[in-house]
Amino acid sequence: MHQFVQSAIEAAKQGDNNKAVEFLKQVLNANPNDVDAWLVLAAVMDDPKRKRQCLNRVLTLDPVNMMAREELMEMDRAEMGGAPLSSPEVDPVSTSAYQSASPLPKTQPAPQPKPSSKVRAEKPQVFKFSIVTRIIIYALAVMFACSFALALQDVNNLLIPCGLFFIVLPGVWIVSAQVEMSEKGIRTSRMFGLMSSQVAWGEIAKIKSNSMQSNLQLITKKGNSIKVTSQVDGYPRIVDVLRNKRPDLFGMTPKQPTQTSAFSSYDNEPSNYVSPSLGSSAPSFTGTKTFSKNFFKQYAMLLIGVPLCAFAAWTAYSSPENRIGAIVAIVFCLLMIVLPLFQVSAVKVEANKITFETLFEEKAFTAKQIREIKMQSMRGRYGRVTNYVNIVTAEGKNYPLQGFSGGDEIIYGILTNWWNANQDG
Repeated sequence: MHQFVQSAIEAAKQGDNNKAVEFLKQVLNANPNDVDAWLVLAAVMDDPKRKRQCLNRVLTLDPVNMMAREELMEMDRAEMGGAPLSSPEVDPVSTSAYQSASPLPKTQPAPQPKPSSKVRAEKPQVFKFSIVTRIIIYALAVMFACSFALALQDVNNLLIPCGLFFIVLPGVWIVSAQVEMSEKGIRTSRMFGLMSSQVAWGEIAKIKSNSMQSNLQLITKKGNSIKVTSQVDGYPRIVDVLRNKRPDLFGMTPKQPTQTSAFSSYDNEPSNYVSPSLGSSAPSFTGTKTFSKNFFKQYAMLLIGVPLCAFAAWTAYSSPENRIGAIVAIVFCLLMIVLPLFQVSAVKVEANKITFETLFEEKAFTAKQIREIKMQSMRGRYGRVTNYVNIVTAEGKNYPLQGFSGGDEIIYGILTNWWNANQDG
């Protein structure tokens, strides 16, 4: 173990995590492949996302590292509301993360859990429409239902409340959608659980993104289709969990068993599916994957903006009294025309780089030149959620991606897996 790693451990024991991180940075700058340093860094990280990245890095370097794998499983279990594997709390400074010098610690008989109520049942993560949207739709449905009931006394006044009631019913159907994720799989339901479908993680054969219907289709091995709506709050988290559980659906080769050991029990569980960066020798990015926008999605605003700009210009010329308003409209239309020309129209993913193409230029980046890849949600004026992929370079420039072939969820999963697998690039 490097001397600075030991110094970082001592600093962490004294509660000085900042000093520990500084020691570890020096080690990793000199040797980015130091497994001990990454394990200690994961232990001192408070941010779960950063901790997960460090643990993923450990498993990229050492695919059979039991401590990193168990820690990731603990994090997944905690996020899904399940009980931890070991009930007593332990000090990470003095245990697992810092015992990397002995990669196979002595096994001790696991204490048998006592039959008591302290062991919590697994609680799935639940995703629903925003509470505001649901309250509005349900309130309208109740109001129109009451109007419909009152109108039954007078048939002549029945048409309008009846029509309003049946108009709002599809809204109730839509906002009642619910998505549940557990260690076993994913479940979708509508109408307060009366209609539901579920599938185990290992039973998903392929996925399809349908932006027109705002959902992600999970196709099972039996050919059944389960639709996960993209309008629920926290939808990017659903995509992240799916990517972690089934990375092969996002461009990574399925994990092949490399040995028979104490770790094999993890590999046999579909819910603990491990990506190649976490348990295999190499990612599947050997060729080139290209994602592009069709002409309409790329230039739809331009097709609208040009006629409007021409009309505003004609108005400014023919009606001097409306000239100020027409000039404002011209400026707005020019923005509609110009912006699509500078938006990313294609993304090319290769083994060692990623290239963004616009109408005027191409820019290539290695994995180290990218600071962050994340999926974000943006809620519109009428409650509709737009999900898009945002890539932030090391220089701080943002590349928002949306509307690409194959689906934004697919491109997000593939880009994230490529990024995680090529941090040395």
